[in-house]
Amino acid sequence: MGSLLDFGAPGEPPRLRVYITGDTLMFPGVHEIARRYPDVHLAVVHLGGTRLPGGLIVTMDALQGAGLVKAVRPERVLPVHYDDYAAFSSPLSAFLEEARDPDFPSEVVHCPRGERVTVNAQGVLRAP
Repeated sequence: MGSLLDFGAPGEPPRLRVYITGDTLMFPGVHEIARRYPDVHLAVVHLGGTRLPGGLIVTMDALQGAGLVKAVRPERVLPVHYDDYAAFSSPLSAFLEEARDPDFPSEVVHCPRGERVTVNAQGVLRAP
């Protein structure tokens, strides 16, 4: 699950490349995405660490989310969907702790609930 969006003129390198993970887990295909689509400007990473009865995880937790970011190596990462339901067991703070790793390749963009950010290839522009 997930989407890769390229913005720009056909036949030219994208002005903006956005990878939206959707509700997924870290899997071998993530490395294929990284190989085939370098230069991701922004990864919108769905987190939460939802576990079903019996312990089956169905959405990425902080560790998997950080692993995905380290594989794809986007310029920026926007964590989302980490506190939408009571079933989530991996808070944003756990992901931010992973992002403090010196080898973490991306700038974390935080957008608190109810606020907006505008992101382009040149950087993050906060909405007024």
